[in-house]
Amino acid sequence: MTPPPISPTGGWLGTALFLVVLVAALGLFAWRAGELVMLLVKARPENRFDRIDDRIGSIFQGVLGQSGVLRDPIPGIAHFFTFWGFIVIQIGLLDLILNAFNLSLPFVGESHVFAWILDSFLVLVFAALVIFAIRRAVFHPKQLQSFLHGPWDGYIILGLIFLVILTLALVEGFEYSATHGTAWTPLGEFFYPLFRLAGDQASINAYRFLWWVHVLIVLAFLIYLPRSKHLHLLATPFNVFFQSYKPKGALPPIENLEEREDYGVSKVEQFTWKQLLDGYACTECGRCNTVCPATNTGKPLYPKEIILGVKEALFVRSGEILGRETIYDKYGTAAVKEDQTADEQAAHHKPMVGGIISKEALWACTTCMACMEICPVSIEHVPKIVDMRRSLVMEESEFPQEVTSLFNNIERNGNPWEISNDKRAEWAAGLDIPLLSENPDADVLYWVGCMGSFDERNKKVATSVAKVLKAAKVNFAILGPEESCTGDPARRIGHEYLWYMQAQQNVETLNSYGFNQSLPPADEHAGPPKHRTIITACPHCFNTIKHEYPQVGGDYDVVHHTVFINKLVEDGKLELPEGFDKRKLTYHDPCYVGRYNDVYDEPRRVLTVLNNNGIVEMQRNRNRSFCCGGGGGRAWMEEKIGKRINQTRVNEALDTKAEVLAAACPFCITMFEDGIKGVEAEEKLQVEDISEILVQAIDQKETSNRRPATI
Repeated sequence: MTPPPISPTGGWLGTALFLVVLVAALGLFAWRAGELVMLLVKARPENRFDRIDDRIGSIFQGVLGQSGVLRDPIPGIAHFFTFWGFIVIQIGLLDLILNAFNLSLPFVGESHVFAWILDSFLVLVFAALVIFAIRRAVFHPKQLQSFLHGPWDGYIILGLIFLVILTLALVEGFEYSATHGTAWTPLGEFFYPLFRLAGDQASINAYRFLWWVHVLIVLAFLIYLPRSKHLHLLATPFNVFFQSYKPKGALPPIENLEEREDYGVSKVEQFTWKQLLDGYACTECGRCNTVCPATNTGKPLYPKEIILGVKEALFVRSGEILGRETIYDKYGTAAVKEDQTADEQAAHHKPMVGGIISKEALWACTTCMACMEICPVSIEHVPKIVDMRRSLVMEESEFPQEVTSLFNNIERNGNPWEISNDKRAEWAAGLDIPLLSENPDADVLYWVGCMGSFDERNKKVATSVAKVLKAAKVNFAILGPEESCTGDPARRIGHEYLWYMQAQQNVETLNSYGFNQSLPPADEHAGPPKHRTIITACPHCFNTIKHEYPQVGGDYDVVHHTVFINKLVEDGKLELPEGFDKRKLTYHDPCYVGRYNDVYDEPRRVLTVLNNNGIVEMQRNRNRSFCCGGGGGRAWMEEKIGKRINQTRVNEALDTKAEVLAAACPFCITMFEDGIKGVEAEEKLQVEDISEILVQAIDQKETSNRRPATI
């Protein structure tokens, strides 16, 4: 380690003073950061230490590569250079700190290569700051606004970063001038004609003064960081590392459900440590707000505010959680003081649910997971919302009045309506479809679901799926009255216990027929178990049985009907007349098929076989598809605020000039048909399930085959 050309502290006294300042700043930072860590330690435990290789890979891709941030190009590129500039500047800072002790970093202090890298990033970071400032001050994007605090924190951060790069550039310039180029840097050489006018001694004095200013600004930034908007600088790498590698579509269960006295989350300390870490990692970029169907149609839900609300509630209660009498606010200052009135003190104790986070916001969520898909730092919004719903439903018995009948009917009838479950197979009358009890060796179980079994419109879809399976000569059966609601709407609304009872019942039924892949055959001499598949046209049934029934002992091979049909076509088991459908088609990606289960290509491949023109995509498609509005139990709730989500999506379909909106979900079909009526577009657009389009092609092919040949 070679000594620097000039001692920045001017001697041992200055070095001693700097050492005191450095230790004090690092100690204060450690204390403030340590409190944040202790808040996580005191939260509910959660195991996020599986798949270490994947987690390490996520750091390279999501943090170092900034892959999530770069999906929004302009601010993404600016953030990319700011992030890497921050890292490079910290390496330079470490060298400057060592200079105080007459040392320098190897390969940094005298390296022209590092000097080029550092100064290049100073210029790039400055350009990024200009972009950020113009974006905030001129364009005022709504996604950057927050109800919980004003814009000043963002401007403070931009100002601090600007001061860091400005003072560093000045340090380089005056050091270059004082040493006549011995301490070479590109910016120092560029500005040398200006700085040399000061003279050698003045340059040395200016260098030492600005060195102190630069280092003190960085240390102040460090102390400010733990309770600021830019806490994400510290938390994001950990949040990305500890992201969930469980199936995206699986909500975390309530452990020991039948023995608990509390359900869900009503107080911030009931969240798990990872759920609280999400709040630390939030960059407040607001991308989640830009894609949320509730936000975009005037509902009181802003996903960013949910995350910030959790963080706010945590900071407000941090003193109590950590066992202190004094409560500190989000800036680390005392929030409850002796001279405060009772009303002022009570304001700091307002409940998280119904106070900092409104109940109306929680009920507006469709659980479409668009917020989680677009989040660049792996924040998990939907499980938090459902956890708070669970508390409202199971502890407070407080939920939208219209879902009372839903809960009662699922519990009594095994379906959402006042219809006896004995009628579940009536849709199949005359179709010669066996029950599984009649054909227990069936290769495939067609799980019809409540919508396909009881809803008049979706009975046509159930019939079409059955006809497709018959045309492909699939050995299949249905459960009929032995099938019951999977419990998905109850679970998403927050009635975890009702979901649990439904899941146990269905798992017991499926296991009795040998569908569980994890269970050995009942007869030990029967050989290996037969591979059996469950298919369903309902994405909600598909997701629940595939990803959530393993939580109660059910491990099944479950396939959405679009994937199964595509496989039949690829294997030559289902021959279709290519180019049969001449209509203009567009396709809607259901949330629980697309974002939840990454099924995008299979339905498109089937439609492309049927239509030579393929499909015309809506502006929001695939993983950015816009929800129909029916998820999260919203299909059973009134939509009283803002524009209707289903009409918004129907208008997007109409913009494509398509004649048919191809769907793959019974809830989407119902929501879209209502939406088409709402915008009075019945003569312009039809909604058809992919299986219904297939059956039209199959019927035409059969008609052509039966037509007598002409001579």
